[in-house]
Amino acid sequence: MAASSSSPPALSAAQHSTPEFRNWLALGHALTTVLCQGLRPFINREIENFYRNVTARLAAVAPCACVRVPRRKPNEYHDMSTCAWANTLQGHHQKNKPNWKQSDSTKWLDPHEGPWEITKLFLSDLGGHAVITSAEDMDITGILNLMFWCDHFTIPQPLIEDVRDTRNNKWAHVPKLELSDAEKTTAFGATENLLKDPHLAHDPDAQNALREIQTLKCVSDLNNFQAQVLTQYKEMIEKDISNLKSEVTSLKAGNSYARFVKNGALFVCSYLIKRTRAIKRLLTPWLMFLLLCSCFTILDPRSYKDGKQK
Repeated sequence: MAASSSSPPALSAAQHSTPEFRNWLALGHALTTVLCQGLRPFINREIENFYRNVTARLAAVAPCACVRVPRRKPNEYHDMSTCAWANTLQGHHQKNKPNWKQSDSTKWLDPHEGPWEITKLFLSDLGGHAVITSAEDMDITGILNLMFWCDHFTIPQPLIEDVRDTRNNKWAHVPKLELSDAEKTTAFGATENLLKDPHLAHDPDAQNALREIQTLKCVSDLNNFQAQVLTQYKEMIEKDISNLKSEVTSLKAGNSYARFVKNGALFVCSYLIKRTRAIKRLLTPWLMFLLLCSCFTILDPRSYKDGKQK
């Protein structure tokens, strides 16, 4: 019988027993479950506050009535010369590049859906028509991106960036599901530093998460949540692939094909290099070639993509 699509990656008994795998597993649980759940109540409150501030500021302004005009510059989704809503929301993005394509402006004034439709402006591509009605619908990647890109959140960006880097380089995009003791100490330190920030110091859920993470550092029996972490890891990989498929669809609507080929090839090559030692020597020259090509294609103004967040 075929394994279900939600089955976690298969691991040998030897891999299960290594301290390095247990370290990786503990970090995955700390990030994707403990930290995520600890920050969700804070995110819910702050998004409601942000929404009240924005709607109060724009109370005397007509609702956004923009329609998409392909190839309109600088924004094909909104007329920036007339839309006060789009200009205001763009000003709240740390790089003035909201992800316009995945937010339905007709819902911005809805008291229930509005806060979370606006939230989507600060998230990387969700794929398709993702439904977000609260922070409970967001994973740790979305939560960290929101806190990083939306200027309503005043937690120092380096603290958020350290946790994002930990998630990407110590747990998600790794050649093996392993973490040394030294790397574990640094990784857990990043999550603790975030939760110790004064903006979260009096938040009970964040502080409960901090205590649980501090305890988790010393736990050796991780069997209770092994399947959950492995499943989340597998879903993360599948989401990355889904995002590439979504980019194909958007490119058919007129975006730069050359940029997609470059980004897709770089992603696939780097992913395979990390996970397949046998072909590393063959792929490395091609990856270097693509990186050199990117120095030229990145300067092509037609490769600009609204809302793309780096």
